[in-house]
Amino acid sequence: MVDAGVGSPMTDAASDSGTSLKGVPIRRSLIRNLFLLIVLLTGTILLSTVYTGQRIARSASEALIGSALHSVRGEVHGFTDPVQRSLLLGAQLARTGVVDLDDPAAMNAVFMPLVEEIPQISAVNVGTAEGRGYLLWRFPDRWRNRLVWTDRWGDRIEFSEWSDETTLLRKWTVEEPPEDERYDPRTRDWYRVAVEPDPEVSPSSAVYWTDVYKFFTTGEPGVTAMVRVQDATGHRFVLAYDVALSDLTDFTRRLEVSPNGFAFLLAEDGRVLGLPGLPRFDDPKTREAALLNRPGELGVVVIEDATRRFESLPPDQRGIFSFQSGGETWWADVRPYPLGTNRELTLAALVPQEDLVGIIGEQRLLLAGISMFGFGIATAMAFWLARRYGSPLATLAENSQRIGTLELTGLKQVESNLREVDQLAAEQDRMRLALDAFSRYVPMEIIRELLTRGEAARIGGANREITSLFTDIAGFTTISEHMSPETLMVHVAEYFEELLGIIQADGYGTVTQLNGDGITAMWGAPKDVQDHARRAIHAVVRCQERLVVLNSDWHARGLAPLPTRFGLASGPALIGNVGAASRLVYTAMGDTVNLASRLEGLGRSYGVSVVAAASTREAAGPGFAWRMLDVVRVKGKERPVEVVELLGSDSDVGEKVRRFAARYEEALAFYRSRSFASAVEILEDLLLDDPGDLSVERLLGLARTHAAHPPPEDWDGVSNFDEK
Repeated sequence: MVDAGVGSPMTDAASDSGTSLKGVPIRRSLIRNLFLLIVLLTGTILLSTVYTGQRIARSASEALIGSALHSVRGEVHGFTDPVQRSLLLGAQLARTGVVDLDDPAAMNAVFMPLVEEIPQISAVNVGTAEGRGYLLWRFPDRWRNRLVWTDRWGDRIEFSEWSDETTLLRKWTVEEPPEDERYDPRTRDWYRVAVEPDPEVSPSSAVYWTDVYKFFTTGEPGVTAMVRVQDATGHRFVLAYDVALSDLTDFTRRLEVSPNGFAFLLAEDGRVLGLPGLPRFDDPKTREAALLNRPGELGVVVIEDATRRFESLPPDQRGIFSFQSGGETWWADVRPYPLGTNRELTLAALVPQEDLVGIIGEQRLLLAGISMFGFGIATAMAFWLARRYGSPLATLAENSQRIGTLELTGLKQVESNLREVDQLAAEQDRMRLALDAFSRYVPMEIIRELLTRGEAARIGGANREITSLFTDIAGFTTISEHMSPETLMVHVAEYFEELLGIIQADGYGTVTQLNGDGITAMWGAPKDVQDHARRAIHAVVRCQERLVVLNSDWHARGLAPLPTRFGLASGPALIGNVGAASRLVYTAMGDTVNLASRLEGLGRSYGVSVVAAASTREAAGPGFAWRMLDVVRVKGKERPVEVVELLGSDSDVGEKVRRFAARYEEALAFYRSRSFASAVEILEDLLLDDPGDLSVERLLGLARTHAAHPPPEDWDGVSNFDEK
C-alpha cells in the first residue's frame, strides 16, 4: 500500500496549487504592449518625417533621378536591343546559307520581314572581302536593292526596286556611275570597324557599332550595327543594319523623365546623338543643326550649367549631382551605356528639384495620413487581439493548472478559431486522456517521466510510399578550390538555410541527411501524406526560383553561384530507425531512394537541373510541365526506367519551351523506334534554336552513330549508365 500522507504526488501537487501567481493577465499585457508599440512606431515615423525632411529630400531626389535614368536606360535598351537581336537573328540565318549574293530576291525574303518589324532600321548591308556588296534600302512605299562587285564588275552597279518580297517593280544597271556614286563596301566605316579588330570571324554574340558617320545612300548622319559571319561553306562576310540619327533623336525626344525633366544621349566623343524633348527642338531644321554638337553648344542654359558643373566634378564624384540654373536647383544623372562590343554611349537625365519636391511633399502628407489612420486601426485591433488571444489562453492556463493537480475531469471547453490555439487545446486534451489512462495502470511518477523524455526509440521500421529527393551542387569541387574554408562554410550555410527552409516549409518535407554539398529529403514520412510527390515538386520549383535570386545576389557580392541538380523518385521505401542501440538514425532505405540518387547524377549527362522518375510525374498529377528525357538503366537496376525533366509549373512555362520539349520527345520517339534519320533531322533543327543544349547534343550524337552503324536487332533504345 502507499501511504498517502507522506510525500504522495497528490499531496505535493495540491500544496503547489496554493502558491500565489505573479505577473499580469495576458489580455492586459497585450493591450499595454501593443499600445506602447503603436505609439512608439507612429511617433518615430512622424518625428523622422519632421526632423529629417532635408535629408529625405536629398536621398529621395537621388533615388528618383536615379530611377528616372534607370527608366530611360530601359527605354534606350528597348530602342537598340531589337536592332542587335534582329542582327544576330539575321546572322544566324545567314550561317545556314540563306545569304546568296547571286540571289538577291531570296535575301530580300529573309531580311524584309526582319526590317519591317523594327522601324528604326533604315537599311541592310552585306559586304565581302572581294568587294561584293548587297544593300536593302527601305523607302516609305517600296524597297531598293543595290548590288556591287568591285573586283569583278569594276564600277558597275545593279539596281532593282520591289513593292514587296515577290513583286519586282523595275531593274536597271549603271555601267559607269559618277565618281561620287561609285561604291566599294570595303571602304565604308561599317565594314572596316567590323573587320579591323580581328581578322578572324567573331563569336556569334559580338555586335559592333560604328561611330557617327554620313550614310552613302542618303547623306544623313547615322550609326551602323554589324556582325561578322561565316556560313556553312566557309564564306565570310559582314552583315550590317543602319540606324538613322534622326530616328534616334525622335526616340529620345519622346522619353518622359518627369513633368519638366528631359534626357539626351551622347556619343563617346561627347557629341549629341539624341536631342532632349524641349520645345526649341520641335523644328526639324533646328534639330538637324543641333545634332552632333557638344551639349554646351545646344543653346539651352540648363544644359550649359549642367555641363559646367559636370566638368568641374572629380571623375569619382560624377554620377548623380545637383546644380543651380536660373535660380532653381536641378538634379542630373550621367551614366555610361554600353553599346555592343566596342562602343559606350552616355545617358544624361536632368530634372528640376521642384518636380521631385512635389512628389516628396505628397509622400510626406500620405505618410502622415497613413500613420494617423494606422494608429487608430492598430489601437482598435490591440483591444480586439487582446480579447481574441487572451480569453482562450486564459482558459488553457486554467485547465493546465487543474491538470497539474491531477484534476482530469470537468475542464472548460476552449473556444477559438485560431489554429494554434485549437492545436494547443487538442494536445492538452490528448495529454489529459493519456494521463487518465496511464494513471489507471502505472504510478504517476512514471507518467511524469514518460511525459518528460517521450517514448524510447527502437531499431525498426515500416514500409511507406514516399517521394525521395537528392540534390547536389554542380561543380562544387572547383568552387571549393577557389574559396577559403571559412568563406566556403559561411557560403554553403546560407545555401542550406534557404533550401532547407523551403523543403520543410509545409511541415511534410523531412531532411534526413546533409552530405557535403548535397541534401537528402523525403515526403510521406514520418507524416503520412497522399500527395507527397506533388509537395516534393512544389518544393523543388520553389528551390529553383529562390536559387535564381540567390545566385544573382552571390554573384553581385563576389561569391560563386551554386547551380544545383535535383533527383526525384516516388515509390515504396523502408522508413524507420537504423543503426545500433547506442546510435540511431531516422532514414529511408530501398530502391526508390537509390533511384533518386542516381537520377540526380544523370542531370550532369543531360545538362538539366531536375531529373525525375516517371513514377514521380504520374504521382504528382496535373499542374506541372515535363519533358521526356530518355529511358535509362542505372547502376544497380536491371529494369529500365523512364526519366523526365521538370520544366516548372504549368502556368510559368512558356509556349517556346513547350514546343522545344514536344519536338525533343518526337525525336526521342523516332530514335527509340529506330527511325534515326528522322530523329537527326528534328534534333539538328533544335540545335539551331538552342545551341549548346546538352540533351539534344547527346541524343543527336547517338542518332547519327546508329544511322551510320545500325544497332543489333535486339537493341532496346535504353541508355545504360554504369557509374553512380
